[in-house]
Amino acid sequence: MAEQQAELIRAFLAIPLPEELQQSIFRLQKRLKGAIPELKPAAIHNLHLTLHFLGDRTQEQLAEIARIMVSTGEKKKSFNVLVKNLGCFPQQRKPRVLWLGVEPPEPLIALQAELAAELEQRGLLDDRRPYRPHLTIGRFKQIPRDPDALCPFLSQGCGSFKVDQLVLYRSRLTPSGAVHTPLQQVGLAQPG
Repeated sequence: MAEQQAELIRAFLAIPLPEELQQSIFRLQKRLKGAIPELKPAAIHNLHLTLHFLGDRTQEQLAEIARIMVSTGEKKKSFNVLVKNLGCFPQQRKPRVLWLGVEPPEPLIALQAELAAELEQRGLLDDRRPYRPHLTIGRFKQIPRDPDALCPFLSQGCGSFKVDQLVLYRSRLTPSGAVHTPLQQVGLAQPG
């Protein structure tokens, strides 16, 4: 009899955004879409600050990741960040991904690095590229006819928020886009 294969769940670790910040980003996306019709804005309900893409994982692996989240949440204190300054990957003249920066990046980099060390130690991390905190707010399927239309938006700010929780999300790819479902939420320690 053939062994049953465990269900694999596509997952990632991220920081959720508060509703007020989502709405501010949505207003910016509308203005950007008006100036650059080739932009495909990211779905507002899917906006999050990714810490680690985990790929396909078993239930046992997700349970271990949840334990790592709890341990990290007990040690790391919450902090505030600003969401501002547009950027593009790979470059402004030929953008494929449009993102907003996060300042200061150091607390996020430290949080991501601590999670990375724990995940790597348990063989649960495949991607070790340098972490650059950012919020993807849109994509370009084709290069915009007028990439300079981004210039008036480059120093755009959308507000600030308190990074006070980690979320393990399941990501299902559908014809109408990705659907992200929280599997585990863990709060960060309160400062002071």
